[in-house]
Amino acid sequence: MVTFNKRENMDEIAENKKSSNFSKGLKRFFYDQTILVIFIVLVIIISIASPNFLRISNIFNILRQVTVLGIMACGMTIVVIGKGIDLSSASILALAAVVNVMLQQFGYWPAALAGVSVAIACGFVNGFLIGRIKANFVIVTLGTQILFTSIALIISQGRNLSSRPEKIFSYIADESILGVPVIAWFLLLIMVVAGILLQKTSSGRRLYATGLNDKAALVAGINVSNIVMSTYVINGLLVGIASVVLCSRLPRIRVGTAADYLFDVITIVVLGGTSLSGGIGNIYKTAIGLLLFAVINNAMALLTVPYEFQQLTRGIILIIAVLYDEFNRRKRALY
Repeated sequence: MVTFNKRENMDEIAENKKSSNFSKGLKRFFYDQTILVIFIVLVIIISIASPNFLRISNIFNILRQVTVLGIMACGMTIVVIGKGIDLSSASILALAAVVNVMLQQFGYWPAALAGVSVAIACGFVNGFLIGRIKANFVIVTLGTQILFTSIALIISQGRNLSSRPEKIFSYIADESILGVPVIAWFLLLIMVVAGILLQKTSSGRRLYATGLNDKAALVAGINVSNIVMSTYVINGLLVGIASVVLCSRLPRIRVGTAADYLFDVITIVVLGGTSLSGGIGNIYKTAIGLLLFAVINNAMALLTVPYEFQQLTRGIILIIAVLYDEFNRRKRALY
């Protein structure tokens, strides 16, 4: 009888443990996928408020509109994981686009390559000053933001510049494959490559280690200076690619065109759960943050929300995203 009771108690304990593990797993899922859950709920609400929202044409329009932001967000995610930030990203985008457009008279391919090369050079400047010289990343990128914007204004003389992309670039911007815009496939390809770089390579693991604790990473034999420098160079490369897409989509380029991209990109990255304290984040969640941000913007346009209130909403979203990041940081510190 005693043996039978012991067995019953053990079965009851095992059952309670299974129930507890399931409950913890469910809570963990909702904690990890908060942004995805919010995104799904928001899509349902907006589709009820605006019947036009779920139309295929509108969805494809959203995908086309977010490509430049999405490419830039990949680069910013990599920088932020490395415990940095690049406040000059929008200025690099503007400078690369201006160089691209001004050199199109010599052929679009050379012009596009020149724009990307300029963006990489700007990323190298940031990376060298921050990674090698150990200067503060906020001060450096704030300074280069002004520098790169000034150069773009000087060489463009503050004028609107007409962009005339060649056929292949127009194809990427305007055509579709399997009913989906080519530009969306292009963004997906970049995100997949960036995701593999972060999650499946030794360089990616070293980047996470550097972001979590750069001093411990240095002791472990990781060249922290090179890792930090490379994040800004990669960000420059991706911003350069984004500039090519921008020039393919817009008939006219002006330095001021790119000004709003910076805070939008930072909002997307933080919304996606990439920690501003470094070492935490991935491209998958950045993609969810991108879609969430795009859906909110599209909903405001469909509901004809005045521009000033749209800007107000973006500011509120950024503040909420930063507070959410701080909440997550404190919660992680408890474990």
